[in-house]
Amino acid sequence: MPKQPAKINAVNNTPTPPKRGRRRKDDTPTPNRADLISAVLTIEKRDGPGSLSMRKLASEVGVSARLLYTMVKNKEELYDLAVNSTLANWKLPSPALPWQKRFSTLTKTGLDLCMTYPELARHALRFSLENKYPESAYRLIDEISTYFKEAGLSSGEARQVQMLFNALLLGALDLTRNYQSDQQAKLIKEFYKALDIALSHILKGIRLK
Repeated sequence: MPKQPAKINAVNNTPTPPKRGRRRKDDTPTPNRADLISAVLTIEKRDGPGSLSMRKLASEVGVSARLLYTMVKNKEELYDLAVNSTLANWKLPSPALPWQKRFSTLTKTGLDLCMTYPELARHALRFSLENKYPESAYRLIDEISTYFKEAGLSSGEARQVQMLFNALLLGALDLTRNYQSDQQAKLIKEFYKALDIALSHILKGIRLK
């Protein structure tokens, strides 16, 4: 195709430079689910609990909010994706360790994640309290059930201990919503210490057969 001649500026008889249009957000490569999950975790960690919005996520991945809504329905679906990914990639403690050490390690890993991603933690813990677990959660549930079985608890006792701990943690995370974002991180750390003490008492209270 022949090259188009440059337009001439009638005022000074010089070539008019071609217009450089702004690149639209929707011209960038479409992010996949892994990109969205990574961006959700980045926003939650960087900007604090409850900071995620569809518009903010769209800006983070470089697309328009309109395009983002064609990929996911709403913020709840984004949290579902992030929770499922986190649970699926959770590294379990070595089976060679005693059950007390495995339980303590697993739970403290969970507390660390709750401190880093409190809004995701609320979302995940409500699955537990409503008994609506995602598929990725059953690996962890089976692991914890093994600990309690080795400790000599019945299935009913194990379920009560697990629900009690989850309820305490969810309550602690919900209470932080009443505080400003700059105070929430400090408050969550205090709850971390309190829940760590509660965990140690739970472990001491379980008697081996």
